[in-house]
Amino acid sequence: MGSVSGRVLESEQLARYRWAAQAASGKEVLDAGCEAGLGTRILAEAGVERVTGVEPLEETVAEALRQAGDVAQLVAGDFAALPFAPSSFDVAVCFDVVERVEQVAQLLDEFHRVLREDGILLISFPARPGSPEDLESELRSRFSAVALSRQHSGLASAIVAEDLTEAGTAPSARLTASPDAGQAPMTLAVAGKRETPDLEDLVVLAEAFEIQWWEDEVTRARREADEALRRVEEARGREEHAASERQLIARSLIEAEQLTAHAQARSLSLQEEIDRRGEQTFTREAAIAALRRAASRRAAAVGRAAKTLLGARR
Repeated sequence: MGSVSGRVLESEQLARYRWAAQAASGKEVLDAGCEAGLGTRILAEAGVERVTGVEPLEETVAEALRQAGDVAQLVAGDFAALPFAPSSFDVAVCFDVVERVEQVAQLLDEFHRVLREDGILLISFPARPGSPEDLESELRSRFSAVALSRQHSGLASAIVAEDLTEAGTAPSARLTASPDAGQAPMTLAVAGKRETPDLEDLVVLAEAFEIQWWEDEVTRARREADEALRRVEEARGREEHAASERQLIARSLIEAEQLTAHAQARSLSLQEEIDRRGEQTFTREAAIAALRRAASRRAAAVGRAAKTLLGARR
């Protein structure tokens, strides 16, 4: 199953082409901006007499040929200079092209040229501020009849005639959307050289709702939330452990500083004791040297007295 956004985009494209297919049966149809050819195939399967898709890029045309080549003619060509003779088609379909071209007026001129006298154009353009009114006036300057519809997309894509959305009307089904819905409505226009056909409003679901899919999505979201919570708890535990380690290191630093101060004081005390004892040792050595000198003088005096005594006796 694809993503929600992918299904919304698919429902938008399907809705536009199924809406346009109402006007295509039995007609010769131009699909300008056929892209991969899926919409072209929808038009062909609506019972057209002939459908021709056109895209500017050769590689896009090649892909479209793989998708819809057996039911349509597909050619490469410039939207602003369509490679077709005047009055070649009964219906021209142009979805998701206005956003891609710079010369919108020239594009509309080309559609008017290749459409027959009773031909009609079905075209989409974004509902940006100013742009719908501008393009509507461009259409009305070229076509006698113009009718607008709005396409609202979400899990379903609805195409509703514009007058049903006006205040004061009582449509059979009221179209509502969340005020914060991100998908802006798309404007769809039907422009006819003489008149416009009555096309029914329609709704295309993006995909059948599957309870199991939503349950799986909820389960996955819960698993992701549980995993995120587990990682937060692990990070918090690591932070608490790191804080405890920082406290132990701070205490160890304080103890080391205290031991260093104590060792420095003890070292100073020992140095003073060494100096004091060194002075005492020096004093003792000096006293011993003095005693030795005194003893030596006494010994010399005794020796001299003995010699004197011996000489007298002789």
